[in-house]
Amino acid sequence: MNAIIQKVPTFSNTSFAIQEWSGPYFSVPWHFHPEYELVLILSSEGDRFIGDSIKRFRPGDLVLIGSNIPHWYRNDEIYYQENSEKPLEVLSLYVQFKFDFLGHHFFDAPETKNIKALLDSSQMGLEIKGKTRELVTDMMIDMQKLTGMNKLLQLLNMLDIISNSNELEILSAHESVSINAKDSERINTIYEYVMCNFKRPISVEEVSKLLYMCPETFCRFFKKRTRKNFTYFLNEIRVAHACKMLVEKDLNISEVCFACGYNNISYFNRQFKVIKKMTPQVFKQTYRNNKFIELFEYQVKKYNKTRQ
Repeated sequence: MNAIIQKVPTFSNTSFAIQEWSGPYFSVPWHFHPEYELVLILSSEGDRFIGDSIKRFRPGDLVLIGSNIPHWYRNDEIYYQENSEKPLEVLSLYVQFKFDFLGHHFFDAPETKNIKALLDSSQMGLEIKGKTRELVTDMMIDMQKLTGMNKLLQLLNMLDIISNSNELEILSAHESVSINAKDSERINTIYEYVMCNFKRPISVEEVSKLLYMCPETFCRFFKKRTRKNFTYFLNEIRVAHACKMLVEKDLNISEVCFACGYNNISYFNRQFKVIKKMTPQVFKQTYRNNKFIELFEYQVKKYNKTRQ
């Protein structure tokens, strides 16, 4: 598997990049790059990994990812199936820029101090919510039609709006740990294996063999580079998918428990409460008719018009 250090293409006629990504599924593995990245999901669902944060993403998901933070978007399994009932498209917009894209001291100006503070905070990853998300989403879509100074001013306006918002959620509990290319490949191997197999029992011994390590060495390796132990990571993946099932499917708690790789309802309930700070039943009652992220259908339609 390729190393996760990603080289972002440079453009001769602009100081930053705004691009569309589309395909059957997100294909870039766990990676990082020096550019800051504002990512808007317009279609598809799955899990996003930013630093040590693991959360679901849906259409309308908007996050600001700081410089050199490892991140990975992985679609649900249906996106990897060749014979789906209907074709699925993954569509996203992203803006990438370096801290000094307007010069080394641009963000030292008093007028930009809030944006500088925002970029500092983005080193933990930031999810943008509420009215701020709706406004910035529209601005990102409109930016596609702008050129020159108007495009640059749009980016600065977006960053200024986000920097003055109280609708931001810090995602990662810790700043990311710097790792080398070899360790990056190892982490990729673990993540991909768990995402493909979490619905059945997975042992530390089984995963450690993937890296040709003994279980004790593997546990130290994983904890040092992800700031969490492997069992907690596995529970995060399972609970994330339990949340999806509780919201979208008419299943009882025990059915969800067994479908997500657990064989003990009491253990499932305990782990769910540790990670989500509420029981599965309370979660289901709270979110059954109020999904995590509203589907921005009007924005997707608006964007599709610009693609025609």
